[in-house]
Amino acid sequence: MKKITSLILLIWLCCTSALARQPDTASNNAAIRQMIKNYEDAWNSHNPEKLAASYTSDATWVNWFGAYYKGRDDIFKHYKQVHNTYFKNTQYYTRAVEDITYLNQDLAVVHVRTGLAGDERYPGQTFEFRRMIVVVKRDGEWKIFAGQNAQLEKGIN
Repeated sequence: MKKITSLILLIWLCCTSALARQPDTASNNAAIRQMIKNYEDAWNSHNPEKLAASYTSDATWVNWFGAYYKGRDDIFKHYKQVHNTYFKNTQYYTRAVEDITYLNQDLAVVHVRTGLAGDERYPGQTFEFRRMIVVVKRDGEWKIFAGQNAQLEKGIN
């Protein structure tokens, strides 16, 4: 009986230890979705400081034309330039967070369907995108570490 009790205790300890290492998926999903919403709000208020704050200091970003930005400062300069010119009247929206895949408790890959209207270079057009972002949790906050936009062709879901 003592061996069975010890075995049960050992199994219970192993299980609770493994569970303690599991990410709180519901809480993390909510925090990541909120970060995505905050990004959308920052875009629509045309606030490059808040947009850049969505990224880690060492983040990388590739826009839909393939331009590559490295570091939050570079990303900020880009947003400042475009939101004072052809993006100044744009409206950005999140259609759906398609998936969140955790690589570990502080690292996830997220696919987001988005859209953009009001780009002065393309009057009257609305564009749909699929964003792939790698997000990391640092100091309790989820931030974009890397990402890329892909413009969706007509008929692509």
